[in-house]
Amino acid sequence: MIEIGHTPAKRLVTIRVSGKLTSKEYDTAVPEIEQAIQQSGGRLNAVVELDDMRGWDIATVWKDLTFDARHFDDFRRIAVVGGTSGEKLSAKAAGALTSAEVEFFLRDQVDKAEDWAAAD
Repeated sequence: MIEIGHTPAKRLVTIRVSGKLTSKEYDTAVPEIEQAIQQSGGRLNAVVELDDMRGWDIATVWKDLTFDARHFDDFRRIAVVGGTSGEKLSAKAAGALTSAEVEFFLRDQVDKAEDWAAAD
């Protein structure tokens, strides 16, 4: 499941991902994220919360790589919130797919992650 939140005043989008991500869910979420990018008036900040994420199908991986390439310079800071070493490693790898600063935060640091992502 994907839940999207948007705080235009902070140019911040929050993306909460849980369970196994399907291509259909991804297709529903992307237009919301792209709308937030357009409304930001500059580079967007993001907080991505990984909550019991169990992976994604191969079609979704391809779609995500395409999204990353299309929006390489559209994000300023991305805070990834998770709890496992695999999620931390994924956050580090994601940094290679964007010009944004990417930082990993533990689940109990959500507020700190949001503050960091939206800081000037």
